[in-house]
Amino acid sequence: MSLFKQLWLAILLLLTVVFAFSLAVSTLSARAYLEKQLSIKNSDNAAALALSLSQQGADDVLLELTLAAQFDTGYYQLIELTDPAGNSSIRREDTAAVSGAPQWFIRLFPIEAEPGVASLQAGWQQAGTLTLQSHSRYAYRELWRGSSRLAAVFLAGALIAGLISRAVVQRVLAPLNSVVEQSRALRERRFISIPEPATAEFKQLVSTMNNTSEHIQKVLSLGAQRLDRLQREAELDRVTGLRNRDPFLRVLDSMLQSDDVNATGALVLVRMTSLIELNETYGRKVIDSLLHDIGSALNLIVEEHSGWTACRLNGSDFALLAPREVDENALGMRVQHEIANVVDLHGFTEECALPGAALIYREGDRQSELLTRLDGALRTAHTEQGYTLSIAHPGNIPVTTAREEMQDWKRILRQAIDEERFYLEPFPVLDSDGELMHQEAFARLDWRDETMRAGRFLPWINRLQLSAELDRQLVQLALLTVETKARPVAVNLTVAAVVEDDFPDWLERQLMQHSEAAGRLWLEVPEAMAFRHFDNFRQLCLHCKRHGTRVGIEHVGHQLAQLGRLHDVGLDYMKVDAAFVRDIDKNPMNQTLLATLCTLGHSVGVKVIAEGVANAEETRALLRLGFDGVTGTGVTQGP
Repeated sequence: MSLFKQLWLAILLLLTVVFAFSLAVSTLSARAYLEKQLSIKNSDNAAALALSLSQQGADDVLLELTLAAQFDTGYYQLIELTDPAGNSSIRREDTAAVSGAPQWFIRLFPIEAEPGVASLQAGWQQAGTLTLQSHSRYAYRELWRGSSRLAAVFLAGALIAGLISRAVVQRVLAPLNSVVEQSRALRERRFISIPEPATAEFKQLVSTMNNTSEHIQKVLSLGAQRLDRLQREAELDRVTGLRNRDPFLRVLDSMLQSDDVNATGALVLVRMTSLIELNETYGRKVIDSLLHDIGSALNLIVEEHSGWTACRLNGSDFALLAPREVDENALGMRVQHEIANVVDLHGFTEECALPGAALIYREGDRQSELLTRLDGALRTAHTEQGYTLSIAHPGNIPVTTAREEMQDWKRILRQAIDEERFYLEPFPVLDSDGELMHQEAFARLDWRDETMRAGRFLPWINRLQLSAELDRQLVQLALLTVETKARPVAVNLTVAAVVEDDFPDWLERQLMQHSEAAGRLWLEVPEAMAFRHFDNFRQLCLHCKRHGTRVGIEHVGHQLAQLGRLHDVGLDYMKVDAAFVRDIDKNPMNQTLLATLCTLGHSVGVKVIAEGVANAEETRALLRLGFDGVTGTGVTQGP
């Protein structure tokens, strides 16, 4: 029972007790007054009647007629005349039930008045004794009427008092709704703060809870800053601020093996010639300033797009990886142009060239083959003067125009959505004990006896703005799978889930229709999309929380400095990107980074899961670091 109902019942009980006691006291006082008045009346009437009869000479016939006439007036319950010996000579008594009030009231408040007694004289001798008792029905009637009016007044007062009390209680308990919402948010790992109410007891409680939320926010913020610092120390070139070669190649490898929209994109390589000669001529300090500005220019390009990353492959080679980009020529020219502007500002335009190479990578490509193609294209560009850009076309794939390719994919995907040809392929996510946490269900397309992986068609789904329709089909498939197999299923949502305004409402309707399955549904959004559209992502989480659906972020690790913003989201889990997991058993720097990430996640009740685990050595290393679960090609579920 709610606190409001308990307080209301307490007030109602108090008013009832007060009313009952007040009514009882008032009724008893009225009864005592009526009893006294009846006794006086009985005595006075008996004396007056006895005097009147004595003056008539106490004739027997006349006595009987007079007493009968007096009794017939209906005001008396008993009139009796006894002789001097005590024998009843005349007796008139009304034996009918007392009326004028309910019987329960008569039994509860009986009126017992003393009868009037007077002597009857015949000359100087006593002729008898007259006993007279007035009827009590009139007293009961008045007592009942008075009590009823008093009860009505009390009830009206109680009702008014109750309404006033209700308003006061509502006002006093108004901050309680905020306290309840805050406690619910804390239970859902949403560490929010609310204004402190004026009520002293609530103020102390809210202050304590706010302090807890602020502490968690501070822990998250400081932890995110520490993670960002560790990542910079481990992965970034100190001169340019760009990624070093090994971390960049791990990111590229994870993109090539990914099963999402990032599986296709562009890769650009630009070489700054004569760097050694410039160092010898102008000194390290001057050239380091040049390299720093080049790194800043490339990072500005990267910041415009989620998931992009730039690298200093070696002393003079700069690379930029652009997932989802389809125009490698335009991107390559832009990278060349930005670097050329920096070189020109430093006055070295005449002393170095900037040959470049670019290509489109696709799902299934090998890293070594891509680098070989880039290197060959770069050599071709290097033989020419100026800022030549060479496109590294694959030799085994027929070249089609972008327009033709887009028309083909539009036809395929439109038909696939209309005919519901997409399905889910599950992969196990296991906890530290080898038990199933959930099945991560990747989208697959059955087209002309061919199974297409998500990494192949998702980039085109995104470009053709069909993401929302695909998300709806995948969520419905996941809910049906949960209901059929009674196992938790995770679905990877696209950017539409946090961009389309009507998607959260549609999702909530689906969760309401499948209320039992909703508690076993896991939904995850890419890290880049979650932070880029953070307010929408928060709303999506709130909709899911109402139905017990778990929400997570996948591909975590590229924006660690943003983790402090998750304090009021209610996140359930994070999946760390495969780029940080690859060869983790041989990478002490990444071990430190991921161990800190696990500690930070666990401090706020968030599970941390590793993606792209390739072998048992990586699994053992990750579990030692504190990961709650693992998934990837090297993770299989036992019988």
